[in-house]
Amino acid sequence: MKKEAILKQLSTPKTKSYSYAIIFFLIFSFFAYFIIRPNLISVFESKGKIEGLQKDNLRYQREIDKIIEIQTILEQHRDEFVYLSDAITTKPKVNKVLSDIYGAAIENKLEPDRIDVSDVNLKEKGIEGKLKAFTVTVDTTGNFEDGVAFLKKIYEQRRLKLLTNGGIGKVETEEEASASANSSLKLKLEIEGFYL
Repeated sequence: MKKEAILKQLSTPKTKSYSYAIIFFLIFSFFAYFIIRPNLISVFESKGKIEGLQKDNLRYQREIDKIIEIQTILEQHRDEFVYLSDAITTKPKVNKVLSDIYGAAIENKLEPDRIDVSDVNLKEKGIEGKLKAFTVTVDTTGNFEDGVAFLKKIYEQRRLKLLTNGGIGKVETEEEASASANSSLKLKLEIEGFYL
């Protein structure tokens, strides 16, 4: 009897309407939770990613603009790179530095008594692109004006050199004084040459 009463009550139009509403609500809740919600989450995540990518794009655009600016400068000064590679070579090329120093001394009427090279390490690997140096010690005799002209000539040469130490003294013996009539000074210079 209870079974028939329950079936009769379920078959009424009012119960059918509520049943359809409840079933629709359950199905809609299922779709909202399992289908619509993930789509909404992915839309908001995508929006956040798009904003992040736009910021990255602006940053990369600025970096690209800097690279283009540097490339333009390099293109404008391409012909001058020869001077840079001459100024700081990738190998010590000590013979070229010695030749430059000796030639500058002879050209400015100085008599090179002794030229020593130190601190050259041909086996050193070191850090690539790091500036390395070697020292050339030059002993010459001559007058003051010729010594100044010699230093100017050294600094005018293409190869980068730095005078790190210098000394001026007078000629000590009569043999040295008679060996060079116009020489009244002894010059001792330490010059650094650089390479990569």
